[in-house]
Amino acid sequence: MLIYHGSLTAFLLSRKADFHVEGGATPLARVNLSNSLTLARLSSIPTLLFLIIQASSFFLVPVLLPFACLVFATDFADGIVARVRHQVTFVGRYLDSTSDYLMIIAVSIIFLYYSLIPAWFFVLIVARLVLFAFGMAMLALREGKADPVATFLGKASIFATMVLYVLELAELFRVPVIGDRLVVTIMEWVVAAIIVASVADKGIFLRRRFAQIPPRLRGSGRAQSGIPGGHIKGGTAKRAS
Repeated sequence: MLIYHGSLTAFLLSRKADFHVEGGATPLARVNLSNSLTLARLSSIPTLLFLIIQASSFFLVPVLLPFACLVFATDFADGIVARVRHQVTFVGRYLDSTSDYLMIIAVSIIFLYYSLIPAWFFVLIVARLVLFAFGMAMLALREGKADPVATFLGKASIFATMVLYVLELAELFRVPVIGDRLVVTIMEWVVAAIIVASVADKGIFLRRRFAQIPPRLRGSGRAQSGIPGGHIKGGTAKRAS
């Protein structure tokens, strides 16, 4: 856990220049609320994994379920706060994306190990994340800059997966209604359908973005390689998934 948080701190210190509201170059005087929520989710990953691994201890039920709900809820809250309070930052967008990927991958591996999710759903989750990461990486190379952008279905698939994982934990602890096997099974298929739709939606999004790239930049990636540290031209208010 010390290594994880130490690495996260070192990375954030190295990206201090990215802590500014998009549309302006003035650095933030302090970490704003939306970024604080995203960082709280990132820093909570080791604790959440530890609690899930120890889930056989039923005395953890009053702690694990509320904690998981709270952590997952920050994924929904940080984007809303950023837009409502006009606090969208480039660092917030790629930290949001990073936290989503780390959270879903880590929890999915633990859930698969303890047979809390079926193998086919795990394969679907991994395929979705790999395809999204590959597509955005290719777009960054073609455009010459990293610009994490979310689609509505992309965020919806992440949120739906987190809701499902809370239900999976509820089933483990035999919580009435929401932990019913039939309810959880139906939700697995509903979430799977949303994930498949998000992959198709992302494919359409990427195709449009590739088509908008000026011919002189296609295949070059020379203009602004890597994650920019200054002003992002044409910054978007959407958070990444």
